Amino acid sequence: MNQNVPLLQTERLVPRGLSSMRIREFTEPDFPAVCKIYIEAKQDELQFERGNFKIIPLDQDAAILAAFRDSLVLVFEEEEVLGFAALSGNQLRAMFVARNARGKGVGKALLDATRLRKTELVLNVAQSNLGARKFYARNGFVVTGETVKMYADIAVTYIQMKSSWPAAVPLL
Repeated sequence: MNQNVPLLQTERLVPRGLSSMRIREFTEPDFPAVCKIYIEAKQDELQFERGNFKIIPLDQDAAILAAFRDSLVLVFEEEEVLGFAALSGNQLRAMFVARNARGKGVGKALLDATRLRKTELVLNVAQSNLGARKFYARNGFVVTGETVKMYADIAVTYIQMKSSWPAAVPLL
C-alpha cells in the first residue's frame, strides 16, 4: 500500500466492513495495476460486441493513454489497487474494477467519490455491457442518447447517460 499519498475525504465512502480499503488520487506507482485492471475490464466491456477485438493495452493506446493522463484519476486500494475512475470535467471517462473485486462495493465507492467533486456526471457505456448499464441506472443515471465510436477499427455503439444531484455537503 502506498503510505505516502494523502487520503481523500472520500475515504469515508469505503463500504462498511472493508475499513482497510481507501480511495485516493492516482500516483505513478499505481500504473501497472491500473493497466492490468484496464485490459481485463476492457475485455469484459466488449465481450458481447460483434467483431473480433484485439484489446490494446492502456500503455500502448496513445489516444486512451492521453485521455487518462489528462484526467483526475482516483484509485480504490486495499493492499493493492482494485479499481479506478477517470474524471475529466463532468465526464466520467472510465471506471473499471478488477474482476475479483466486482460486486463488493468498489465501483459504488468510486462513483460516490466522483460525485463529491461534481453535481452532474455524464458517461458513455457500451450498449452491449448490460451489467454496467444496470449499475449506472441503479445509481441514478438516465439514458440521454447514443453514439458510435471506433475501438481497434471496429464500430461500437455506446449509450450516453447522465446523472445529477444536489451539491455535496463537505465532510467534517
